[in-house]
Amino acid sequence: MAKSKPEPEPGGYLAWSRDPAVGLFAVLPLWLAYEVLRLLLAPAERNGAEVLLLQEIDRMGWRGLLILRVAFGLLVAGAAISLLRRQVPWLRVALVVALEGTVYGLLLGPCSAALTSSAGQLLEAGRGATERSLAVDLVGSLGAGIFEELLFRLGLMSALAWIGARVARTWSLPRWTAGLFAVAVSALVFAWFHHFCGESFDRARFLFRTMAGLLLGLLMWCRGYGVCVYTHAAYDTWFYLTRAA
Repeated sequence: MAKSKPEPEPGGYLAWSRDPAVGLFAVLPLWLAYEVLRLLLAPAERNGAEVLLLQEIDRMGWRGLLILRVAFGLLVAGAAISLLRRQVPWLRVALVVALEGTVYGLLLGPCSAALTSSAGQLLEAGRGATERSLAVDLVGSLGAGIFEELLFRLGLMSALAWIGARVARTWSLPRWTAGLFAVAVSALVFAWFHHFCGESFDRARFLFRTMAGLLLGLLMWCRGYGVCVYTHAAYDTWFYLTRAA
């Protein structure tokens, strides 16, 4: 007797969009656009989080880059096989993920500013003394969305949540405390990292980025990596375009 064709997994868009495999394929076009535009418009432009990741890989020499490429290839192949096996409509979901993230990106700045008490100073945040071309800023916006979310939300926040869950279980604390701990600490590290990379410390900017990090952390928790990347990239792009207008 022939086996019946497996039915697609239930859950709809909200469940599928949080799937790590869908998030990976949703972010891939943005990643490719970043690499192409960076090579064509701003070859020297590298996001701080990207530089940090590349420095750690360089410590392993040529083997590190080879391992990274092989691991990434296996990750993409495994994600593709998983999506095909489960019959997830990943292309349609990925397009809506990009749209959803773009909408959140336009709301991220106003929401973050509303959480701070120094709105006047925040209007001046990000206006450095050195001149940068719009092309460099826009390329950097894509890199920030991809690599900062990869490092601080997908990497650091997930690790903190894993640690926090075990501590919460040991001390019989509510499970939500682990998530709150992960979101808060990753937001603080995210804000501090910008000053660690050379930007002079400014209390208003630090507070604004902490608020943005909290919102992005909650978004990562509820909606997944793909939506978070598009939100971050869309906000940075909107910021630079409106500042240049």
